[in-house]
Amino acid sequence: MSSFHPFQRWLARLAVLLAVPAITTSLAHAAWPDDQAIRIIVPQAAGGTNDIVARLVGNELAKSLKQSVVIENRPGAAGAIGMQQAAQARPDGYTLALASDSAALLDALRPTATWKFKRDLVGLAMVGDQPISLAVPVASPFKTLADVVKAARAKPAELAYGTSGPGSSQHVVGEWWAKVANVQLIHIPYKGGGQASTDLVSNQVPMAVLGLAPMLVQHKNGKVRVLAVTSPTRNAALPEVPTFTEAGYPQIALTQWAGIVAPTGLPEPIARRLADEIARIVQMPDIQKKLLEGGITPQNMSGPAFDKFLKDTVNHWEQLVPTLGIKLTE
Repeated sequence: MSSFHPFQRWLARLAVLLAVPAITTSLAHAAWPDDQAIRIIVPQAAGGTNDIVARLVGNELAKSLKQSVVIENRPGAAGAIGMQQAAQARPDGYTLALASDSAALLDALRPTATWKFKRDLVGLAMVGDQPISLAVPVASPFKTLADVVKAARAKPAELAYGTSGPGSSQHVVGEWWAKVANVQLIHIPYKGGGQASTDLVSNQVPMAVLGLAPMLVQHKNGKVRVLAVTSPTRNAALPEVPTFTEAGYPQIALTQWAGIVAPTGLPEPIARRLADEIARIVQMPDIQKKLLEGGITPQNMSGPAFDKFLKDTVNHWEQLVPTLGIKLTE
C-alpha cells in the first residue's frame, strides 16, 4: 500500500506533467539540425559580395552539419526586407542571416520600424571585412581627396558620387565625409555596386564610394583610380593608396564587414555550435584564399565578442546618422 498522501501523489503527477515540455524541448534542441533545412537569408540580390560570402559559408556549413543549407536572397528597402524576415523568424537554429555594416544602419535609418537589429538579432560570427573606397575614373583630373575638396568647394552641389544604394554604409560614408570636409556633393544611388562600378569606369559618374573589392580589379587594370580607403591602416592589396585618416579625416576609420546572425532567443548550445562551426570555416585555408581573392580579409570574431561588436556598431550609427540628414524614401 502506498505511503503517499493523495495530495503528495497529485504533486508527483503534476511534476511529471510539467517536466514533459522541458524534456521535449531538450530533445528537440539535441536533435538539431536533423529535421529541416537551414536557411541563410541574404538581404541583397544574388551575385553581390554578401551573397558570395553567404554561399561560401553555407556550402561548408552544410558539410559540417550534414544538413541542407539554403541561401535565400531577399533584397529591397536597403536590406530591411531580408533582415526583418530574419529578426521575426523563430529562434530555432533553422533561420540565419548574412548581416553587414549596412544592416547595422537600419535601426538609425528606420527608427519607427517595429523590429530592431540590436534587439531582435544576435551575432554568431564575423566572416570578413573590406575597406570602403573613394574612386574616380582613370581619366579624372582628381589625384587626391584634396583635389576633390577643392573642386567641390569651387562648385557646390555639382560634384556627384555613386554608391550601391540609398541607406548603404557607402552612402553614409559619402555624406559623412562631405560633412567633415565641409563640401556639398550629390548622391547617386544605384541598385547595386556592379552598375555603379560600370558607370564609374565609363566616366558616367565622376566619383564612386564603394567597397574595395569591386574597385580593386578596376584599379589594378588601370580603369579607375582609388584615392583613399576607410580602413584604419592601408590595405595590403593597394599599399600605395592612403587612408582617409592619412588624408586628414581620422573620424572615418571603418570597414565593410559581413557576418552571420540569428534571431534573438536562439538556444545557447545551438548558438555556440553555429558560432564555432562558422569560425572554423573562416579559418579554412581554401575559404581564406577565396575571400582574399574577392578583396575580403577573413576575420576571427565569434560568439559574445561579435555580438558586442554589433551592438556597439548600431549605437555608433544611432548617434552619427541623425547628424547627416539622410532620409530614405522607400
